[in-house]
Amino acid sequence: MLSGSRVVAAPCVWLGNCASSSSYKRTQETLSQAGQKTSAALSTVGSAISRKLGDMRNSATFKSLEDRVGTIKSKVVGGRENGSDSFPSPTESGDKPLPDHAPF
Repeated sequence: MLSGSRVVAAPCVWLGNCASSSSYKRTQETLSQAGQKTSAALSTVGSAISRKLGDMRNSATFKSLEDRVGTIKSKVVGGRENGSDSFPSPTESGDKPLPDHAPF
């Protein structure tokens, strides 16, 4: 198709034979191979990361950090009563609520 002084390629819809062209087939094959290689590479990287995280989790350093976080959490949250996952209510502990000191 001519447009002014330059040649413009006609879309495949007009030609109707793009899927059977050698360029289309080569491109499709190349993209398919690239997708397979990418998938394999990501799978390998994912496995390596999982293995390293597992090794790290079993290390003494991680266990120490895990213990410290657990200790800090128990100090902040406090003990759970009756298996409840909610924070203890300030009125249940016998403490009186703070008086309202609103200026207005």
